[in-house]
Amino acid sequence: MLTTLLLACFLLKPLPDSIPSVDSTTRVRPKLKAAFNLDFRNSFLKSQPVNVWGINAGITYGVKRHQITLGYYWLSYATYLRLIDWRRDAARRINLGYYTQTDMWFVNLQYWWNMTNNQKWTVSVPVEIGGGVAYALPLDLRKETQIDRTKHDFFVPIQIGTYAQWKATRWVGLSGQIGYRYSLFRSDINQNFNGTYYSIGVTVFPAFFTDVWKAVTKKARISPIHPPHYNQK
Repeated sequence: MLTTLLLACFLLKPLPDSIPSVDSTTRVRPKLKAAFNLDFRNSFLKSQPVNVWGINAGITYGVKRHQITLGYYWLSYATYLRLIDWRRDAARRINLGYYTQTDMWFVNLQYWWNMTNNQKWTVSVPVEIGGGVAYALPLDLRKETQIDRTKHDFFVPIQIGTYAQWKATRWVGLSGQIGYRYSLFRSDINQNFNGTYYSIGVTVFPAFFTDVWKAVTKKARISPIHPPHYNQK
């Protein structure tokens, strides 16, 4: 099942691939700008589909607006409940006391290298490395298992993938990504944590929020196609 990817980037406005010239010898250097993303992914745990929730923030730089961000991702209590087969008798005896609101989390440093970033398309190669904690997971969530909640594992995931975005209008577009996650440490939890991730969804651009603000505060006429228009007095 595909989960909607809501990617709200404050300063993700695509720039032309070429650098605008001031004269024959001088070129404009793009300034550093802030970036903020909500990143909701589908992944797999013990061969079962799960949701990974994430948020990251950082800077964009260069003509193609490459990004360097710091992210936080987690799998929640509800995610693990989905892995239990409630029709089995063992499910009624399973120990749920070890669950918390966040059973697995990690932070990661991300570098988004944009191969293409123009007025319509963005194609990136995100590379990520981080570290996180997973509380003791049973080998089989469908069987009665007593878990010591004081035990937890540390792991270092590395991830690489591809990301593509099509800007349909000034306000919204479509996006998708796919990649693979691998933990550098070899243990049971890390074996479970390895796997692919993917998402397909809608991108909301900052122009939508700024246009609405201008319409409310300055009575501007707004459109998803054209910049705000102010009535001439």
